[in-house]
Amino acid sequence: MHVEFEISGSFDVPAGTGPVDGSPNLFHLPSGQIVSVHPVMEMASSPDSDDHRDLTTAEAARLGIHLDLYDRDACLRGGD
Repeated sequence: MHVEFEISGSFDVPAGTGPVDGSPNLFHLPSGQIVSVHPVMEMASSPDSDDHRDLTTAEAARLGIHLDLYDRDACLRGGD
């Protein structure tokens, strides 16, 4: 079976944030840390549980889940 999805959104970053050259979807924060835009799969014990957590790539593979990213784009835009 196959699940098709599309996610889009945005988030604010502090002034002075800049792109990481040659690495799409990675941005240098003024603190020197890196923020990235990546999809995350979550795992939970049931739909209404409060135990959601990120599913690692290795865990997903053991469950027969393989994330195929064929389009991802992020850009930095100036703020007001």
